[in-house]
Amino acid sequence: MLNDQLIPELFFDFFYVKKGAITIGTKGRRSSLPRQSLKTIFSQPVTLEYSAPLVVYGARLSLKFAESFWGEMKANSFLTQAWAGREPKSLDAFAKQVGDHIRLNWKEKSPYPMFSKRLDESDWLVNFSPRHKRRLYAAMFGLSRKELMNIRNVQSFLEQTCDFATQNPRILHHVNPDVFYDQPHLNRSFKKMTGFSPVEYFEAHSLLQDNLMSASYNEV
Repeated sequence: MLNDQLIPELFFDFFYVKKGAITIGTKGRRSSLPRQSLKTIFSQPVTLEYSAPLVVYGARLSLKFAESFWGEMKANSFLTQAWAGREPKSLDAFAKQVGDHIRLNWKEKSPYPMFSKRLDESDWLVNFSPRHKRRLYAAMFGLSRKELMNIRNVQSFLEQTCDFATQNPRILHHVNPDVFYDQPHLNRSFKKMTGFSPVEYFEAHSLLQDNLMSASYNEV
C-alpha cells in the first residue's frame, strides 16, 4: 500500500484504473475510486491509497472544461464516468477514446465564456448581479468565485521556483504582496487548504500530484 495526498487545483482529472485499486479518503471517510471517474475541483485535500500493482491512465482538463461538461457538476467529488467504452490497450488508445467522448458529448452551458483571462470575469459575466453570478458559479463549478480564487492564490505561490531544500527557506522572499499580505497570511491560507504549512508541503512529496503539477506548470 502507498499513501498519497492531493491538494486543491483548478483542473479536472479523469482517471482510468486499468489495474489495481485506489481508495479515497476525505474528512475521515473512505471509499473506493470507481474504475473510471472524473475528479472535480476540490477545496480541501484528499488522500489516496494505492493498491499495487497499479496501472492508471489519466487526462487533465482545464477549468474551462466545466463550461461544456454535459453532466451535473459537484465539487469535492469523484464522479463515476464511462468515457472509455472498451479497455484501452495503450495510452494513445486511451487518449483517443477520451477525446472522442468529450467531442461527442460537448454541451455549451453559457452563450459566452465565463472568464477572459485566468480568473478575470468576462465582459458577459460582469453584467450580472452578484446573486445571479453566485448561481452561475455554483452550477458551473460547484464552488464560489471566492473559493476558486483561494485555490488560485495558493497555486500561484506554488508555481514559483522556490528553494525549500535549505534548512531555513526564506518563504517571505516568494510572497506576492498582491495576493498575500505577509507570510503569516500565506501560512494560514496554505494550511487551511492543504493541511500543511508551505515548508511541510515541500517536504512531503506527492507521487501523483508532483507529476500533474509539473505537466500543468509547463503547459504551452
